[in-house]
Amino acid sequence: MKIRVQLSAGQQYEIAKMMQKTKSRVEALRCRVILLLADGESPSEVQKCVGCVRSTIYTTLYRFEDEGTDGLRDKRLCAPARKATPEVREQLLAYLDCVPKDYAWQRSSWTLELLSLQLQKDTGVEISVSHLRQVLKQEKCRRGRPRPALQIPVRGRREILGNIERLVEHADPDDEVVYVDEADIDLNPRIGLTYMKPGQQHLVLTPGKNVKYYIAGALNSRTGRILYSHGTRKNSALFIDLLLGLNNAYRRARRIHAVLYNYVIHKSQATHKVLAALPKIKLHFLPPYSPEHNPIERLWKQMHDNVTRNHRHLTMQSLWTDVTTFLYDVQPFPGTKASLKRAVA
Repeated sequence: MKIRVQLSAGQQYEIAKMMQKTKSRVEALRCRVILLLADGESPSEVQKCVGCVRSTIYTTLYRFEDEGTDGLRDKRLCAPARKATPEVREQLLAYLDCVPKDYAWQRSSWTLELLSLQLQKDTGVEISVSHLRQVLKQEKCRRGRPRPALQIPVRGRREILGNIERLVEHADPDDEVVYVDEADIDLNPRIGLTYMKPGQQHLVLTPGKNVKYYIAGALNSRTGRILYSHGTRKNSALFIDLLLGLNNAYRRARRIHAVLYNYVIHKSQATHKVLAALPKIKLHFLPPYSPEHNPIERLWKQMHDNVTRNHRHLTMQSLWTDVTTFLYDVQPFPGTKASLKRAVA
């Protein structure tokens, strides 16, 4: 089968000049293929002369028909840069201080693909998604969940946090400072990350109808001791049981300072009545959305990571047994690695 390629004198001269001057073997091969086809050689004869497969001949012909002499060029030689230089890394980190909408994207959070496209637009450097992931890892960036914050700042927030920090650091030896908070325990397991074999996905069976249980805890800032109360309802009675437990556990303390959130059960009428009968317990309320200033939040996270996430308990009694075992093993907190404890036979 003969394939005739019509070349003007100018095109023939340009292709011959390109084949002579190029340093790319790919460009030289493409130019030679077109010149041979223009001389009336068949694809079989061109294949023998050039030493390539026939598909390369047809691909070269189609490139030339679509793009002309530009289709013969090796575009890999003019590919965009792919190196993450310090300047490129600095620009990449600057994106993380903003949101995609600041750069006219529709999404409200960054993805690796969006970061790659924006980086190529601003710097001309094309970095693949997999390489970009490695760059972010080298810069110690992580993919995490943002925490909510009030749009309207709380008046006196810094002063409140400063007073609490001074209270914890300079507490009298006869006083006790505890961090207080409540946590939910669900019979339906929380789904979390775990290792799995390729092509497999573990199944975590759920009991169907969820059962909820609640725990109110107090973490001693000095000793890491944990006291807690528990119940089927998250109400004032749950918090009051904790207050009574604190009063009995620290009988020799002159005063018990409890650092906690502005939750409704902490300010109810029933709570105020009990606090009036327990004058040595004083409550110190944190500003809204301040989980980083309440270390007991880390305790609850450890509890969910070790016990409630991906659990296979069918009854709340069985699950609660594991929760109490964890709370016993993790003391003093932090400092005790309960995740490496053996299960009791």
